[in-house]
Amino acid sequence: MKILDIINRAKAVIAKLPERRVEPSTEDAYRKAFVRLWRKPVLDPLADDIALDTYYQRRAVLHYIGRSWLQRLTDKCLSAGERRDLAAVQRVAGVLLRAVQRIEPAIERDPPWTEGSPLQSPYSRWAAQPGARPQRGANSKKHVLPLLPADWDRRLWQAALLEWNEPANRKNLDALAVELLVPVRPIELSRPGDVVVELKSTHRLEISILPAKNHGGRYGTEVTTIGIDPVKAGGPAAHLAARCSAHGARLAITVARNAHRKMLDQLGRIALPECDVTITANVCRSQVIADLKATWGAGAEVAAAAGHCTDRTQSRYGHVAHGRKRRGLIGVESKRAPRAENVKRARELGTERRPRRRPRK
Repeated sequence: MKILDIINRAKAVIAKLPERRVEPSTEDAYRKAFVRLWRKPVLDPLADDIALDTYYQRRAVLHYIGRSWLQRLTDKCLSAGERRDLAAVQRVAGVLLRAVQRIEPAIERDPPWTEGSPLQSPYSRWAAQPGARPQRGANSKKHVLPLLPADWDRRLWQAALLEWNEPANRKNLDALAVELLVPVRPIELSRPGDVVVELKSTHRLEISILPAKNHGGRYGTEVTTIGIDPVKAGGPAAHLAARCSAHGARLAITVARNAHRKMLDQLGRIALPECDVTITANVCRSQVIADLKATWGAGAEVAAAAGHCTDRTQSRYGHVAHGRKRRGLIGVESKRAPRAENVKRARELGTERRPRRRPRK
């Protein structure tokens, strides 16, 4: 095959794959996962012994790393041609051809989502596989909520006030207060400017979050703001209100992700010595979502608070049975409203299937 034909074939595959930006840590994880996929006889993200989320993650790896690798090899081949380095052109073109021959059929089997097509595909290669498959979300933090005491978050906060009372720990205490009040993601607390707390009045504290999983603004809520009455809520909300009062009514929350994770783990062991549960930011997130479901009911408000683009995603987090009604919640606003047809449709189906009561004689 001519070198120009190889380059054009690679460009055609690249054109099918969307250009994305991911965090450096995510890119590093993607590269390691792609190496594992590449070593298999057939480059295919689907396997018999994986859950649905693993399949979707491997497909994302194929699309992201496949595109970046083909693009890099194509650029190297063209650059070598401009230098008139024939040996380098032939060497790189050989590697490029091998990459195209493996990646091209894999993309045909698992094409990416394109603009205008349904976001939730009605067909999945994973679902079509015969036999039993691992349960989806088996390691989700929502499964640890039944193992925790009903007041575990209050005890965690009280322990934090005693253990993290030094000025050096103030940022971590602020971050924990946010984690116990709103369903924030760990990565959002590690990026400057993504989480901002403002005291609007004595009875109104607003926590604004820029959701991390927005893929360049195409998904998520863009910006979510949750209003809380710190007087009624007390605890972490009252702490944040006092901190805002001392810092001009506005406070940006940022912590070192790994250091905060380790401190939260250690704090959980101190506050809950009888529990064999590792307390993480995602445990807090699942509990807050469960509490919001118990307070507002599942639907658009909970989706907006969690930074989801649809109310379907909240089912993967804490169950309403493990939630508690919260005091002091004022409401939630989001720049982009989540699609809220799933919960509504489920309620309508439940009403239709519910047997009618016979009138008394």
